[in-house]
Amino acid sequence: MKTRIAILTLLLGLFIAGTAYANQPVPATKAASKAVVNFLEDEISYPAFASENNLECTVLLSVIVLDDGSLKVEQANSATSCMKEYVVKAVENAKNKDLSQYAGQNVLLNVSFKLLN
Repeated sequence: MKTRIAILTLLLGLFIAGTAYANQPVPATKAASKAVVNFLEDEISYPAFASENNLECTVLLSVIVLDDGSLKVEQANSATSCMKEYVVKAVENAKNKDLSQYAGQNVLLNVSFKLLN
C-alpha cells in the first residue's frame, strides 16, 4: 500500500512539473525567425515623424506568432517611446497567413531605424 501511495505521489509530482511549463512559448526556429523578419521588412517603413525629427533608434521586440498568422508583441523596448509605439502598432496590425505554420513560436526581433546621409 505504501508503494502505491509513493508511486501515485511521484506521478502526480511529474504531472504538475510537466504542466507548469506547458504555457511557455516555444523559442523560434531559424526558419520562423527568417520568415517573420522577411515579412516585417515590407510592413515597417521609416515613419515621417522620425525623419522630420532626425530620430535614430533600435526597437527590441519579443513577438509570438498566433494561429491566424498575426503577431502579438509580448515585450518591446526602445530609448524612444514614440518609435516603440509605432513599431508595436505596425507589428500587431500586420498579418500573414503563411506565418501560421509557425504558430506558438517566440521570435526575437531587432528593428533599427537609421538616417541616411
